[in-house]
Amino acid sequence: MTRQITAADLERAISGHQIEPAFQPLIRLDEDTTVGYEVLARWTDPVFGPVSPIDFIAIAEEHSLIGKLTRQIIAKACQHATSLDRNATLAFNLSPVQLRNATLFNDVSGAIAKAGVPFERVVIEITESALIDDESLALATIRKFKQAGFGIALDDFGTGFSSLTRLHSFPFDKLKIDASFVRTMETDPGSRKIVAAVVGLGQSLGMSVVAEGVETAAQLFILKRLGCDIGQGYLLGRPMPAAQLVDHSLYPPGKMPSRRGVISPLIKLHQLETIYQGAPIALAFLDTAGRYVSANDRYARVIGEERTCLIGQSAADAFAEGRRAVVARIARRILAGRPVIEREVVNRRTNRSYVLSCSRIVDDGGDVLGLSISLIDVTRRKLAEAALRADEEHFRLAIEVSPNVAWAARTTGEVYYMSPALSGGAHVAVEDRISNWYERMHAEDRVRVRQEWLATISDGTSFQTEFRILWSDDRWRWVRSEAVLAPGADGKAHRWFGVMTDITARRALEEQVDRLQNRVGNSADEILQLFRL
Repeated sequence: MTRQITAADLERAISGHQIEPAFQPLIRLDEDTTVGYEVLARWTDPVFGPVSPIDFIAIAEEHSLIGKLTRQIIAKACQHATSLDRNATLAFNLSPVQLRNATLFNDVSGAIAKAGVPFERVVIEITESALIDDESLALATIRKFKQAGFGIALDDFGTGFSSLTRLHSFPFDKLKIDASFVRTMETDPGSRKIVAAVVGLGQSLGMSVVAEGVETAAQLFILKRLGCDIGQGYLLGRPMPAAQLVDHSLYPPGKMPSRRGVISPLIKLHQLETIYQGAPIALAFLDTAGRYVSANDRYARVIGEERTCLIGQSAADAFAEGRRAVVARIARRILAGRPVIEREVVNRRTNRSYVLSCSRIVDDGGDVLGLSISLIDVTRRKLAEAALRADEEHFRLAIEVSPNVAWAARTTGEVYYMSPALSGGAHVAVEDRISNWYERMHAEDRVRVRQEWLATISDGTSFQTEFRILWSDDRWRWVRSEAVLAPGADGKAHRWFGVMTDITARRALEEQVDRLQNRVGNSADEILQLFRL
């Protein structure tokens, strides 16, 4: 530009319809869908080229051209609304100067009605500074828009002079967080806290919250984590001329996003407090100085203090004076990002056992907020483990002193356990017991027993056989070996469990009976032979 734009230049541009609307998408962050557009004014002069809105809007306000310009932009934008989804909103900015005009509502609503666009699809955006000059007139005008069905948004929130009283008094539907806070969220903890506070404030008052100036993926991630409703910025979509709206699909054909319920921070607070207090474990949170910020009743009972008395105390004070420095050092290590500590501790006062876990809490920017402590009561588990170990020891000793041989094999047939009775005592390693038991079997029985075993594991039936084996006292004994398939938790067979029983005495008795039967049988034959003679 070689010279300043004048009011005459602007008036000529308005009359010549050189100023056109541009449409910047408004993206609903929880579903990544476009819900509307903010309409912006763009002027490309045939002589001067592109003219910044900062320049020509100021001239329009100063020379009473802002009303004519606004009506023209609204009319043009509404003409293109027919190419948009019928649920897409159009947001228009109104100047603070315009709010002083008592005919503003009639001018704006008339232009929109003439274009045939329902008022419910239009959002009027007003900056905080517009509310200062004549608050009563501004409130009356805004209420007219609200009663007619328009949506009302407070633009650039955080940079003006709005009090909570004004925010509560005016019928706003949306809060728009100023882009300056959004752009510095990644590097400035203060900006992150302001954005989080505005999101919470708006939602607590039943308003949707729009974040302006979203330009990076990190900013978008933080906003989603904070629960911000809508995003706007170059990352999500640049302002586009009306000709590109046809190619900018709002929703997939025939599909509209479901409107999920917005949970305000107040509801979230009570929800988390209920979860916190109802948790089956002891929970507490410490700030970076090691002081209790919150604790549930279960934690207070473990510590032996009233919960209300814990808040504000140093966690190190609960330990003996000689241990406080150690506790403080451990806390500093965790806050510095060292590995999370998890260990078993015993409350000497109650003689109960707990698993203690400490984790540092950081926000989306990496700033440390404090320490989270959890204590899980494992007393019953410890007692059960002790009882189980005692049972296992009893079972192990019972097997070791048993005259029978317990054994176990995998479903494929490999033996992986053999009790010590066969090998001469528990001092013999399990591996050695397994490796030599088959060699101890009588050579005449090995092939037969091997075939019987392979046949059994192939069809999954119970196993039973008898054979001779060299016992630990170097004497041959007859044994009966029996086994069944044991199912696992999934109901499928996981292993064979078996036992070898010494049947040497039984076999000897059976052989004696056979011999006696043979002798009796022979004597009877001799007597019958004599009678025949």
